[in-house]
Amino acid sequence: MAGQQVLPQALYLSNMLKAVKIRERIPEDLVIPTNGIIHHFKTMYRYTVEMFRMCQFCPQFREILQKALIDRSTQSSLEHQRKLNWCREVRKLVPLKTNGDGNCLLHAVSQYMWGVQDVDLVLRKTLFIALQKVDTRNFKLRWQLETVKSQEFVETGLHYNTRNWEEEWENLISMTSPETSVARNGLQYNALEEIHIFVLVNILRRPIIVLADKMLRSLESGSSFAPLNVGGIYLPLHWPAEECYRYPIVLGYDRMHFTPLVTLKDSGPEIRAVPLVSSERGRFEDLKVHFLTDPEEMGKEQLLKEYLTVIEIPVQGWDHGTTHLIYAAK
Repeated sequence: MAGQQVLPQALYLSNMLKAVKIRERIPEDLVIPTNGIIHHFKTMYRYTVEMFRMCQFCPQFREILQKALIDRSTQSSLEHQRKLNWCREVRKLVPLKTNGDGNCLLHAVSQYMWGVQDVDLVLRKTLFIALQKVDTRNFKLRWQLETVKSQEFVETGLHYNTRNWEEEWENLISMTSPETSVARNGLQYNALEEIHIFVLVNILRRPIIVLADKMLRSLESGSSFAPLNVGGIYLPLHWPAEECYRYPIVLGYDRMHFTPLVTLKDSGPEIRAVPLVSSERGRFEDLKVHFLTDPEEMGKEQLLKEYLTVIEIPVQGWDHGTTHLIYAAK
């Protein structure tokens, strides 16, 4: 073992000087308005990490690199569920290893844009402060609308009074706390939910697409035991589309853990895009667009074209010899 070089176990550890400089720039780029507009970034929301070309290395070293950097368990699981890399017409995505400390959503988003995790809690603190300082009535209304339509609400016949709604909303705000002492389930921080992703896309002025199974499954047996609603598209609807960045952050969600899904520079299809449909049970199904009001739901297709760069891709159908046109976001 003497003299053997150990590879860094995360992308940002491969160049610590660069990582430190990036981490210093992130809070400097943050705009904290006093006029009620939500916190946001000036320029740094427009960056995207891409994995370097691995095919240039010999197979043995390539294997070592992939094992060190890529979350193979998540990749295998999402591919098996046909949520990831099922469309051969677009470039392959791989999940980067991400800390599982309860802050994985923000670690994953930070890695996707800047190659570093949210270890300084800049994104988490911003989310927490924004929910306390900014007028959140519109966020709250959207959350209530989506909650009432959820499978859990519909099937159990739940009803909330005003006090219930207020308590739940306060709980959602407290969940974003950067303090480690309030966390549950043995994690440093509280895991976050769909409404937090929606607030986050408005802080970032950039859409997020989450690829995930529709069911929460047992880690031991793989059997499903609860509906899972996190997968889908989140648009920064509190901003005019022209003030947002149209290229989405793409995340994977598996076993209650978020990872960034980044493209490889290796040879393959040139189209860098993520399908806006899932492929299951012999048909294509549109990804859910979260937290839309009823009028927005009616104009969903137009909203997607405003906030994303939508293209049509011909893909092979389930039946032999058939071709379908599907929407994808560049």
